[in-house]
Amino acid sequence: MGAPGTPRREVVTGAPRPPRTAPGPVRPYAEDPAVDTAAVRALIRRQFRLSASASGLLVALVGLLPLAFTALPDPAAWPGSALIVWAVLGVAVYPALVLIGRWYVVRAERNERDTADPVERA
Repeated sequence: MGAPGTPRREVVTGAPRPPRTAPGPVRPYAEDPAVDTAAVRALIRRQFRLSASASGLLVALVGLLPLAFTALPDPAAWPGSALIVWAVLGVAVYPALVLIGRWYVVRAERNERDTADPVERA
């Protein structure tokens, strides 16, 4: 403790509170856990198929560009071909990437909403 004659320290943080517990689920998804598990598995399968198709589109778009560029004439013979390559890589690819990304997000949100709707109706 302190030296004799020193005032005693007081705790001024307030009254003791009960310990905090982890919050429970906001709402139960389904009364039957098997139905809930099946719905989540179906959602995961749909999301995986969607991501595989979006990745396939991206690979087809960006991965096949080198093959398309090899079809262009030799840059030494036709000086404009280098400009075409940079125009495609720097300008034309990005709108396609944005469209594929937007398509993916909209479909993923729709999948989640479709999975949540039957659960909310129950």
